[in-house]
Formats: sequence, structure tokens, C-alpha cells
Amino acid sequence: MSTAALRFKQAIAKQLSSLTQCSEPLLLDLIRVPKKTRDSQFTISLPQLGAALQKQSNSSTHVQDPTAWSKELASKFIPNHMIADATAQGPTLKFRVANTEFIKQVLTHVYNDHSNYGWAQAPKHNKTVVIDYSSPNIAKPFHAGHLRSTILGNFAKRIHEIMGYRVVGINYLGDWGKQYGLLAVGFERYGDQDKLMHDPIHHLYDVYVRINQEAKHDPSIDQQANAYFKRMEQGDAEALALWRRLREMSIESYKKIYARLGISFEVYSGESQVESYIPKVNALLQEKGLVEKTQDGASAVDLEQYHLGKAIVQRADGTSLYLTRDLACLMMRQELYGFDKALYVVGSEQQGYFRQVFKLGEMLFGYKNLQHVSFGRIQGMSTRQGTAVFLEDILDIAQEQILQYMEKEKSHVKDKQEMTTTSDQLGISAILVQDMKSKRNKDYSFSWERMTDAKGDTGVFLQYAHARACGIERNADVAVIPTPDFGLLQEPEALDLTQLISQFPEMVESSFNSLEPCTIVNYLFKLSHATSAATQVLWVKGQEPELAAARMLLFWAARTTLFNGLSLLGIKPLERM
Repeated sequence: MSTAALRFKQAIAKQLSSLTQCSEPLLLDLIRVPKKTRDSQFTISLPQLGAALQKQSNSSTHVQDPTAWSKELASKFIPNHMIADATAQGPTLKFRVANTEFIKQVLTHVYNDHSNYGWAQAPKHNKTVVIDYSSPNIAKPFHAGHLRSTILGNFAKRIHEIMGYRVVGINYLGDWGKQYGLLAVGFERYGDQDKLMHDPIHHLYDVYVRINQEAKHDPSIDQQANAYFKRMEQGDAEALALWRRLREMSIESYKKIYARLGISFEVYSGESQVESYIPKVNALLQEKGLVEKTQDGASAVDLEQYHLGKAIVQRADGTSLYLTRDLACLMMRQELYGFDKALYVVGSEQQGYFRQVFKLGEMLFGYKNLQHVSFGRIQGMSTRQGTAVFLEDILDIAQEQILQYMEKEKSHVKDKQEMTTTSDQLGISAILVQDMKSKRNKDYSFSWERMTDAKGDTGVFLQYAHARACGIERNADVAVIPTPDFGLLQEPEALDLTQLISQFPEMVESSFNSLEPCTIVNYLFKLSHATSAATQVLWVKGQEPELAAARMLLFWAARTTLFNGLSLLGIKPLERM
């Protein structure tokens, strides 16, 4: 990956390599961007460099005093057209870039890559990844775990796409089993065709809740549910016709809600589709001699040597479990998509279970690139009316809160339809950023008030920053040109902003490796604050044409970076608010 920032690091590494005999790749790994970049843009720790040299030469030779060594290297470093100087500060060696050359290379890089800035230079993987995420159960609430899985799974999908993967996004629905038999019995009693046509998800949920309540007092309902599901398993045409209709109507309804979030899936799969693969998994388990009987007659695989206990793969009555079905699903997905990597975006409470799935996947099929993208819990996601159980309800409440805020703050958007669309996008941005601003395995408290605050570090703030940057371009009436006089950008705020812009490709790479969207979110907060600080000093409108053109390219590059970052998170950037 050849980025502007990397070229400046390479200029430092090349000289240091000749001065220290440390290899350039090793030096590149040690060069850091300091927290405060006013007096230096890159640093290297001499104690770390000494340790790296010892490791490189595979010796325990004593390395000289880091502070004295730092002074020696600073005195020997020769400034050039890229690096202005090197100075020693204790055991740290600090480097200052040649401002004009640095700003020129960074802004030219953004201009050339434009909508692909951040990943255009990244190596493309040309492999297939399947990502299992969202995965609600038909007729059951879309709970907080499904919301997190949807948001984080969509991010994983987007970042794999820009890295050159062929991505198969799979929504694996809970659409089979006794729970469906119970729903079918309820629908026969309480189903309303008009309500089903109008809102299948809510209506089926209401039916499911009602029949569940009755089942607590009437044991015959459970027997009817079992009998109905048995008819489905035996291929009863009438039972399967109703199942298909309810399933397809639910999927169509889900698609509309997902579209509101800008999310789509390549495949809507489900437990119902893996039945034919379960006997193949059981046969393979037997063939490899992995199965043993438990005391109660169930079939298990002993994974004690991997500290994973005993994995039950079949009940004593011969019926399958989630584990068997997930193994069957792996087999089916490999057959259908020939994947190189498979991700499961599921809560961290399932960590032990997925370790068993992945170990058995390796033992049965030789699959090694299986990953559990885990996440913590959301606490307190409720409304005045009670717990929000449907994705649509969550989006509607967020939109309503934003709309009230826009009306109170006298938004620049006056058209009623545009205000509705804008408030919806802002509400979605608020939900997404609140979810992605912390490391994904952390639990967090859901707060309607905090997430819709335009002044804090929120999705609304990021949208405001983007809209404001668009306003500069609209109002200044200055064309964006690739070759202004970069020497006119001498203010510290211009260098600060350029430095942040230059870091975006590295943030994308880091976020891809860890699948942590918070890396991007928190970077965008810093970028937005730096842009805001720069606009206070670097005016565009009313300036001399040469100066206005240079500043316009700087703000355009910042806005382009913000646009790309928001898009990567699954947020549609707004041009006005």
C-alpha cells in the first residue's frame, strides 16, 4: 500500500536504516504518529528500536543509552525535500516534515483517489467471504442483539467489499422448528388476512404472543404445534404452503426496513434449508470415528483436549441440535459459495459455543478461517411505551426525536418531505454511531437523548460536520483544482488537518484487521473537530483566488475523507441539515 504518509515514513526509515543497520520494514513498524503533531509529525522510540535490533540480530548485545543514541542519530540525520529535520527529546527521536511537500502529496493523493481514498492503494484479496448477520426469528422480537448484529455485520460486509472480497451477506432466519408449528396453530385461530397484508411482522408477532399465552394454560396447544411441525417435516403440501407464504411475506417486510438502513443481503437463508445436509454431517462424524455415546444415549464429540468439553451433536431420540445444524450449514455454504472465510456476527455470550462449532468445522471439513465477530450487550433500549422490540419502532422513535430537534433549532431544511428524509437519515446515523463508537465487545447503555445530541461526539455531529463542509463548497464559489499553490497553506491548522487526512488509509487497514468500526468512528470525530478548527482561521470566501483555491482543496479533501468514512460505516452523508 503506497500512501502519502507511508512515503514520508519510508524517507525516514531509509536514512535510519543506514545509520543503525536496522532493516527498513522493521523501522516502518516502529515509526509512530504522536498524539500532538504541532512540533513533529512522526516519532520513533529508541528503546523499542534497540529491542528490535537485538531481535533482528538474534543477540543480547547491550544497546547504548537511548537518550545519547537519540542525540547522535538526530545530529547525523540529513534533512531533504521531504523531512525538514530530526530532533532528540529524551529517548525519542522526532521528525518534522517539509510542510509544503507533505501537504502537496497528501492532498494530491486524496484528489487522485477521490471516492476510493482510504482503500484504493490497499492490496485486493480476490477471495470469497460469507458473513452471517442480523438473523431475526420470524414472529419473534427484533431484540437489541439483532440490532447490533445488523449494524456490525453491515460494517464487516462493507469493509470486506472495499478490500476486494466477493462478499455473500447471509440473513439466517429462525424459520423452522416447533416455534413455527406454534405460530401456524395461532394463525389458524387468530390470523387476519388484512392485517397480514398490511404489516406481516407485527401481526405474526401479535399472533405468536397470544397463542403462547394460551399454551401456558392449555397443554393441547403444544401437542397441536408438534403435530403441525411434524406435518411440515413429512412434506405436507398444505402445511408447507402456509409456511412459505408467511416466510416470504416476512422477508419482503424485512427487506423494506433493511432498505431504510441502506442494508441488503445476497441471501435470505434459514434453518429450514439445511435439513438435507444433517444426515451427511452425521455420516461424516461416524466415518471419522468422532462420535461417542453419553450415559443418556445422546451422541457427543469429545473436545476435552482442546478445553472445549463434550459437544453434543445428536439427542438420544435422534433429533438434531443447533450445533449439528450449524455444521450442516457450513457444509451447504461451502458447496454453494466456495468460501475462503466465514464470519458469524453474534453476541459474545455465544463464544464458547462457536469455539465448539469452529473446532468441529476444522475436524470434519478442514475449515480453519472461521471467525466469531462477537459483541457486548445493549442495556436500557426502551421507550415511554415500553421495550422497543421491532427494528422499525427503533428507527421511527429516533426519527421522531430528531424531527423535534430540527423544528426547535430552526433547521435550514424547509421542505416537509426533505425534512422527513433528513430526520430519518439523522436518526439512523445516531443509532449507528452510538453502537459503533466503542469497542464492539463492550456493553453500552442505550440513550435516546445522548445519541441525538448535535454537540457531543454523535452521529448527528458527524452529519453536521459533513453538511457544513458541503456548505463551504456551495457558498465560496471556488473550483476544486488539483494543483493550487500549496506553499500558501502555511498555517498550523492546515498542517494539523492534512496530518489527520493522511492517516485515513492506515485507520481503514487497522479497522479491517480488527473488524472494529470504532477505529473509524473515533478517527472521524477527530477529523471533524480539526476541520471545524481550521474553518475558523482559513477562510475561503472573499480571499485572493490563489489562496482560496489552496484552502478549497484542503477542505474538499477533508470533506471527501469524511464522506468516505461515513459511507464505510453504512451512513449516507447529508449535504445540508
